[in-house]
Amino acid sequence: MRRIKPQFRPLKICSATALLMLLTGSVFCETAPAEFVSLQNDSGVWWFKSPAGKPFLSIGVNHVEPFYWQSPNNKSFVLDTYGPDLFAPNETFQDGSPAVEKWAQRVASNLTTWGFNTLGVHNPPSKSLRSAVRGYYVVELGLPCNWGWNFQRSILVSAFKKKPLDVFDASFTSAVQSQAAELVKPRAGDPQVLGYTYTDGPPWIIEDDSGSEDFQKLTVAEKIIHPWCLALMSLPAEANGKQVWLATMKGRYSSPEDAGATYACKVSGWDELASTTAWTSISDSAKAADDSLAFMEKIMRQWYEVRRDAIRQYDRNHLILGDKLNMNRDSKCPDQLTRSLHVMRDYVDVIDIQYYAPFDTQRAVLALIYKESGKPILTGDTACCPLWKDETSYDADFYHQMGKTYADDVTKLFSLPYFIGWHHCGYMRGLRREYVAALKRNDQKSIEYFKNKKLTYREGFFTEFEEPIEPILNALGPAISNCENLHRASTALDNNAK
Repeated sequence: MRRIKPQFRPLKICSATALLMLLTGSVFCETAPAEFVSLQNDSGVWWFKSPAGKPFLSIGVNHVEPFYWQSPNNKSFVLDTYGPDLFAPNETFQDGSPAVEKWAQRVASNLTTWGFNTLGVHNPPSKSLRSAVRGYYVVELGLPCNWGWNFQRSILVSAFKKKPLDVFDASFTSAVQSQAAELVKPRAGDPQVLGYTYTDGPPWIIEDDSGSEDFQKLTVAEKIIHPWCLALMSLPAEANGKQVWLATMKGRYSSPEDAGATYACKVSGWDELASTTAWTSISDSAKAADDSLAFMEKIMRQWYEVRRDAIRQYDRNHLILGDKLNMNRDSKCPDQLTRSLHVMRDYVDVIDIQYYAPFDTQRAVLALIYKESGKPILTGDTACCPLWKDETSYDADFYHQMGKTYADDVTKLFSLPYFIGWHHCGYMRGLRREYVAALKRNDQKSIEYFKNKKLTYREGFFTEFEEPIEPILNALGPAISNCENLHRASTALDNNAK
């Protein structure tokens, strides 16, 4: 197939679409002091509700990060377009400068033109950007954690060994409260806040990498017990997490001898069990697995309760979106997913997920999430599947097909009565941070790795020169404009949901 680079035309949108956006308020956030974004269930159809009381759906983009305006392939364009004061000499973003104001207005124009109304996660705390966009934004309350986005069991075992992360310890509560004081308190009265989100892909669900060499090296206990549970079981007796685990064992076994027997451990008292820090063998795999589930539920509840309470200490009004659950992994384990949803539904207002799959793959999973949680669903991170090609020259036919796929998925997703938000993984199709870092240090090994793995570009709807990728947006834009009408007409009682 002949490969061509598409010709991008200046931003434009049909007058009918523009008029629809202005009349429906699908882009701009109404100002209403002392009112906040909330939820509305209208005869079984869920919506976000604006500060002025109007139902709306959140259509957002993530990663509007200044970094993507510092890449080697667009530095000259950025300098010519915005001038030298977009970044300071030390490369820090100069929020509030004339250059940043101009930058924010251009981003806002792009988002408004194509129907986006929300700045999602991984976006800068830029007052200029939020003021220009005039839409909603997600507040991200990330903490240093022991997991990555898609860690499997063997990696998690190693990570939790290095840093157990005792959520029952006072240091965890203190860190969460300090973060809330810094990030929640100043925004408690901001009507533009869509809600608070936490971390990417918490390890409530464990996917075993049973075919790997690392998994084969694990002990029997490491293969059965959740890595987070095992890490807290292995703490000294006086640790708070260890004491919660001990209380769990006391509730599940009639004696310390019985509890120890499950783990091939001979003990004569609860204190001796508490002082045990090495767990390698298992005598009863079924009981050990059930113990792990019971203790893991307490860990999850502590994680969500401490975080909720810290937010509510300063903000009684805004929505709590919780963690961005990794459905690319979690959907493979419906029983584990169901158990985790039964916990988090007590502490969040919306189920926030990330999912990189076509609608037909997502359909049954979304129905399960709603059935088991009773909460509306926000896809806080998504992109077309298969993921974008990492290529500098564009295949026009490929992008036309991608636009059709995006439009079809958005149309079908918002036809679900419990689906209320769709945030794309990127705004700008720019070079990824790790790849740029490798280029700067001339690390040829890493450069080749990223190229071979096709991890050089982030997904986005605009080029690194801030031109709309029209083969995609010409299809997606009308679908976005029509999503509220589709959602309003969605079936309140879904055959596969609650």
